Amino acid sequence: MKLFEPQAANQFVVACVSISAREGTAPDYKTIAALDIESAMRQLDAAKLRSAYPYVMGRYDEKGRYMTYKPPIEGVSLGRFVLHPLADQEMKSAGWH
Repeated sequence: MKLFEPQAANQFVVACVSISAREGTAPDYKTIAALDIESAMRQLDAAKLRSAYPYVMGRYDEKGRYMTYKPPIEGVSLGRFVLHPLADQEMKSAGWH
């Protein structure tokens, strides 16, 4: 998975497996264009897939830089997306500013 992917701008990244996959099946990482996490999960359901984890892995911002997802901690913090520390560097090395 790339940390800079302009074609994936504003898409969520989900580790997913087939609905009928056995426990321990290695997930595939898919990008899903959706307005929010709930919509992305509904798209997975419609494609007969399920998330391998209870949350999305991350998303690409409007420039195509990867942001990791920090899940919520009950009573402490909300879930949020944080720019991967090397995403800007990869964007610059690809010739983007």
